[in-house]
Amino acid sequence: MKPKFSLSPFMITPLPSLLLLSIIIFNFSTTVVVADLVRKTCKKCENNDPNIDYNFCISSFHAHPGSDTADLRKLGAISLSLIQKYVSNSFEYVEKLLQNKEIDSYKKLCLNDCLEVYSNAIDSMEEGKKAYKEKHYNDANIKVSSVMDAARVCEDGFREKEGVSSPLTKWNKDLFQLAAIALSIINMYS
Repeated sequence: MKPKFSLSPFMITPLPSLLLLSIIIFNFSTTVVVADLVRKTCKKCENNDPNIDYNFCISSFHAHPGSDTADLRKLGAISLSLIQKYVSNSFEYVEKLLQNKEIDSYKKLCLNDCLEVYSNAIDSMEEGKKAYKEKHYNDANIKVSSVMDAARVCEDGFREKEGVSSPLTKWNKDLFQLAAIALSIINMYS
């Protein structure tokens, strides 16, 4: 007489177990490869441009939910979106600063200039994103470069008068760096 085996509901046959294990390993390895792509891209960007800080690059991409599943082309699109959002936030910040009645006339003049260049930068980013999407990398490069110039022009305005400090130094430095990251990625396609 043959022994009777009863299958426990907790027993799993080898084939489904292997399939489940394969799925888990694939998902894990895909996540590692994609996360590795962000690290590799940021390292390459940092090596290509002394204005880019590796940790800033990593944290910028990690702040965007889509970066952990992105390929290089998508990372480029994400970098452009990060710039657009950042320049829009900068614009709003300057508007709030201008509401302060205690700001002296020179700083107010500089802030208004920054508002203008940020406004132009917002438009440039719309055009830059469109050019990137259409794979017109030279046009995207020009638009992102204009955003870098906007950050520089805004900051330089405060430096023209001795003793005046910019309330936007960190904003402009970060905007410049975000643009440098985007340019580095765009140049990987040019």
